[in-house]
Amino acid sequence: MIQPPKPGTLVQSLVGRDNGEYYLVVGTLGPKVLVANGVNRPLKSPKKKNLRHLQVLATAHAELVGRINSGRARDEEIVQAIREMVGRKHAGGEREGNEPNVKEEGRN
Repeated sequence: MIQPPKPGTLVQSLVGRDNGEYYLVVGTLGPKVLVANGVNRPLKSPKKKNLRHLQVLATAHAELVGRINSGRARDEEIVQAIREMVGRKHAGGEREGNEPNVKEEGRN
């Protein structure tokens, strides 16, 4: 059995519509984990993800982990933590206004 990551762990989705998206683990639910990114998946409605569908990347700062565990974390803090750990301009996907990572090929 795969050991679930602790709250505050940065993960990346490997399959599904959210493939490639970054999340922070905010809880566990049996064999699944609850993840949020603060944008299209806020803390009040985290996404359930199978552990096999996630890649564990890093752990957030201890202060944020404590706030997540106590239920005092805010969506803005989640977004900021993901931005810092990933080094991206925005934590969300194309739905939140990011340009897709696709190059146009010239047609002859």
